[in-house]
Amino acid sequence: MRLAIGFFLAYCSLAEPPPAGVEQEFELPEAKDDSAADAAEAARPEASSGLVEEWDKHMEGFVPELLLTFPLAARTDEFFYEDIPKDSPPVLIRGGFFASSSEEESTVEFSVTDPKGNVIFEKNDQAEGLFHFIAKKSGTYTFIVSNHRWMQGKMVTFAVGKGNQTHLQPQHLTTMEDHIKAIDKTLVDIQTESTYLWIRQKSHMKAVENIHTRVLSFCCVEFLILLGVSGFQVYYIKGLLSDRRIL
Repeated sequence: MRLAIGFFLAYCSLAEPPPAGVEQEFELPEAKDDSAADAAEAARPEASSGLVEEWDKHMEGFVPELLLTFPLAARTDEFFYEDIPKDSPPVLIRGGFFASSSEEESTVEFSVTDPKGNVIFEKNDQAEGLFHFIAKKSGTYTFIVSNHRWMQGKMVTFAVGKGNQTHLQPQHLTTMEDHIKAIDKTLVDIQTESTYLWIRQKSHMKAVENIHTRVLSFCCVEFLILLGVSGFQVYYIKGLLSDRRIL
């Protein structure tokens, strides 16, 4: 059994008898888009890597919006479409396909075209594969699965989804110990700031008190000088008046 069966067993049961026509086994709700940086990271190609490595690298958190298992007759093509609304930001599109038949060898041709008809992804004579790219243009993207064999029909499983949804990881969670450490740090910061402000205020109060003391001392000295000068003037004037009487 090929490696891709493990990928698709998470979403569908391949042990059931194949349907007579194209049958949609699951239709899941649309996944929300993440940031453009995460999408660009997931869409980055990986050179010379196996399917498992490619899945671990680019398909984490993949939630298919469409998952189909359908028969693909000889010399026929199946088309699937994904519409990107106008003025939509770049969105990551990911998915995969898996082909099987009664014979040992079972390969198909798979390609993706942009709204202008340019081929942006292609795999020829492959039994399974993953695709991932960032849709920067608005319009309809076409996914084409082709069986160019003359007599051999095949069963193909196709999945596609938009967005880059990441599974919850341990590092995404904040434990109670982390909360306690954060509270403790905040309390220490508040205590340090309060101590600093109190020392600063105390220093200002001492400076103001010293200024008040100097001002009071200056006022007392000024009052004593003024009192002395006033007494001297009274004494001097009194002396002048006394001398005139004698005259």
